[in-house]
Amino acid sequence: MVKIFDFEVVDRCLFWKEKKTLIVGDLHLGYEQSLNERGISVVRNQLSQTKEIFERIFKKIGRVNRIILLGDVKHHLGGILRQELQDFEDLVLFFKKNLLDGGKIIVTKGNHDNILEPITRTYSNVVLLDGFSEQGIIFLHGDSQSVKKNYTLLKDIKTKLVVLGHFHPAYLLKDRKSIKEEKYKCFLYGKSSEYKKKVIFVPSFFPLTEGSDILKDTEIYERGMKLVLVADNGGTYGFGKV
Repeated sequence: MVKIFDFEVVDRCLFWKEKKTLIVGDLHLGYEQSLNERGISVVRNQLSQTKEIFERIFKKIGRVNRIILLGDVKHHLGGILRQELQDFEDLVLFFKKNLLDGGKIIVTKGNHDNILEPITRTYSNVVLLDGFSEQGIIFLHGDSQSVKKNYTLLKDIKTKLVVLGHFHPAYLLKDRKSIKEEKYKCFLYGKSSEYKKKVIFVPSFFPLTEGSDILKDTEIYERGMKLVLVADNGGTYGFGKV
């Protein structure tokens, strides 16, 4: 199993074995209804795909104490869509079966989650936070607002590692002649000059797209950072430095 610092990479998630904690990137529940609202017709199978992937993850790691969702749990920016409500309720019930007694779901608020509290407050085992910190590790979404709200913790010398979602990192793998290209979700990690800490950028859990090319479409890559690629079947492959 590939490791990143104190975490094991399990499919498109991180597993903090010592704490029995699963760390999950952006889910973007309700994406399909958001497309429908714009007149785009798509088959609604996002939730079933999401649960299938989680099932193979929990089959590997067993039940956990905590699940940390790194923000953008829902997709629609302007309100709460019916599909988002239904899918979140379904997922919370699904998670409950895979949580140990007293287990919690911690949501670090993302930029798509501006109206998430009316959903989360109805569940006793769901906690909505701007960020979550433990043992020198801070978990947050990664957009500008979440960074601002966690500024003090990010600057604290006790904080050694920052774990982020938001950027949907992916890597474009191609042959030497660039004839064949395939894009994969990826973890990107290493020392960040922006945060002046070690960082882990977690890929989106979102099953419908791979994400944004870290070399062309984002500015998160820095020289010396390393990659772990994630295949569609959940296989993980450490690629060393980019």
